[in-house]
Amino acid sequence: MLKAFLKDGAIYAIPTFLSRGISFILIPFYTRVLTPADYGSLDLLAAFTTLVKLTVALEVSQGIARYFAGEKDPVQKITYFSSALWFACICYGLFAVFALLWSGPLSTLVMGRGELTTEFRVGTIGIVTNGVLYLIHSQFRWELQSKTYALISIIVLLVTSGLSFTFTYLLDHGLVGLIYGQAIGNFTGITIGLFLLRNRLHFHIDMSSLKKMLKFSLPLVPSGIAVFLSTYIDRLMIDHFLSVDEVGVYGIGFRLATVIGLVLAGFQGAVTPLIYANHERSDTPYEFARIFRFFISFTLIAFAVLSLFAKEILVLITTASFYKADQVIIYLVPAILLAQMYIFAPGLAIKKKTKYILWINVGGAGLNVLLNWLLIPYFGISGAALATMLNYLVVFSVYMMISQRLYPVPHKWIEVIGAIGLVAILVLSFQTITMDSYWRIISQVIGLILVPIIIFCTRLIQLNELKEIFILLKIKKTS
Repeated sequence: MLKAFLKDGAIYAIPTFLSRGISFILIPFYTRVLTPADYGSLDLLAAFTTLVKLTVALEVSQGIARYFAGEKDPVQKITYFSSALWFACICYGLFAVFALLWSGPLSTLVMGRGELTTEFRVGTIGIVTNGVLYLIHSQFRWELQSKTYALISIIVLLVTSGLSFTFTYLLDHGLVGLIYGQAIGNFTGITIGLFLLRNRLHFHIDMSSLKKMLKFSLPLVPSGIAVFLSTYIDRLMIDHFLSVDEVGVYGIGFRLATVIGLVLAGFQGAVTPLIYANHERSDTPYEFARIFRFFISFTLIAFAVLSLFAKEILVLITTASFYKADQVIIYLVPAILLAQMYIFAPGLAIKKKTKYILWINVGGAGLNVLLNWLLIPYFGISGAALATMLNYLVVFSVYMMISQRLYPVPHKWIEVIGAIGLVAILVLSFQTITMDSYWRIISQVIGLILVPIIIFCTRLIQLNELKEIFILLKIKKTS
């Protein structure tokens, strides 16, 4: 399993590395033609996109994920995919009609300010194509075709980034140009995906298979809404208590923090299909525990880099109106990680206990609303970031506790918690140092060097495990 994880994880990580890298490179260009208010409206549209993707198609893609991997009959596999795809297309088609007919009032409601009707209409096309692309694209994960999945990701990324940059910066179309690029990129991915999956499609919906998938996925819809609130309530409440401009500043901080997704990418793409396919093997829990420790180790290094050098990075890539986003990075980096770390608590999905997922996420959403409501009026955007981190810490802890009862994994919690605590104390200590920029950077470099020392001293990763990874990578390279 470790060898398969290393292979698939590396492949899944490639498009995410490219995506984060290109997004990072484009920030200096976009922040010179888009205002904080533009970024705020873009983030609010992204929030609406996520809400639609979580609800309109009733999370049928989760039904495919659960039943496709364990199905032995190739004909039935085709039936699962075809039924889910056409059902999703019908749902998104109905949504598009509604959204375009009511685009005037919806644009103001969704994007936080008036006179963005055209942007919203183009965004509606982007939402629909994004939802269909997600289902088609994910199919390559369930079939363990990591290379094809990565290839489509890269093509969509290049088309989206190239067109968005051309429309927004070179042709000076502003926000609408960025949204146009996203919609065209999604459509390109759909076209390629359908061509490659043409032999796996039937042009009908098997109601029996669809009902089976929806029975699994329907409890995930309110759960998805709860996840949406947990993910975006910070920006919605910043818009409510502060302004859409503050949403934009917070959004830049969030974009920088999402660079941590470079570490998560390979793990997230490879872990779920592997655990579904191998959970019955006796050695899987032990391999899974090792993968979790590797993940924590890599994320601690990335957290230190982003937190220690946040201010310098923002000065380098943005303009003065976005500099204060540095105050949210230290909270948003762990928040983004914790939000996606449910993949390391697979027991609920393996045992098909989706009702627990529902109540965990509903409780988390309520907690996040409360924390943001209490903290934003007093601490501004820093309060939103802190509230988001605390919420995801509680949610992940509950996920893990229940998952361990359903599918025990022998995690080394003393090593994990010890390393996390020491690195957090280290980063907070170095952030309080006040000195001129030259000595500040030297002290930050020293702090960064200490992080891997902490990882090895707490035995979160041992040297023999690193040697094993290098041997596996070498074997893969020579083969």
